[in-house]
Amino acid sequence: MPYKLLVAHSSPSVLKAIQLAFAEPEFEIYPFKNGVEVMQELNQIAPDAILISLSLHQENGFEIGRHLKEQEKFKQIPLILFYGAFETVHEENTAGIVYDELVQEPFDSEKLVQTTIELIERRRGPQTLPEEPDLDSDPLDGERIWLDDEVKEFVRKEIYDAERELEKRIRVRVLAELKNFLSKK
Repeated sequence: MPYKLLVAHSSPSVLKAIQLAFAEPEFEIYPFKNGVEVMQELNQIAPDAILISLSLHQENGFEIGRHLKEQEKFKQIPLILFYGAFETVHEENTAGIVYDELVQEPFDSEKLVQTTIELIERRRGPQTLPEEPDLDSDPLDGERIWLDDEVKEFVRKEIYDAERELEKRIRVRVLAELKNFLSKK
């Protein structure tokens, strides 16, 4: 299942660069050119991560960022904010915005993809650590549990499916990087 990314930037060339960096089928990109479009479509997309330029037209990234973090359903979604090489980001502007990354343009596409995936996966992980096992007590009182053959087969199938999915993602990523490398030559 691809990662859904909501991307908002007023520059068509930056949007295109982001679309090339976040290649299909691993990513599904929803590009927007202004803040009003983002606000209108935000609830329909259910993104895994949001990447927004601070200097968007109509509603800027500061306003959208504050709006997102005020709503419970968007609090856990990673928020990455872009700012231009000649823009200054003041603390009073970012007050009230809880963001995960602040990325200066021009950005390293590979690093942006890696950071985005890490942020998404971190949020998908367990919110708390499992409790430590009590090694002094034996809940089975020495009895051994034998798994039914159906359970064993189910576990084998799940492991096999997970391995295939991982192989597919690696293959897609390598092909995307190869395309990117060849397009630069």
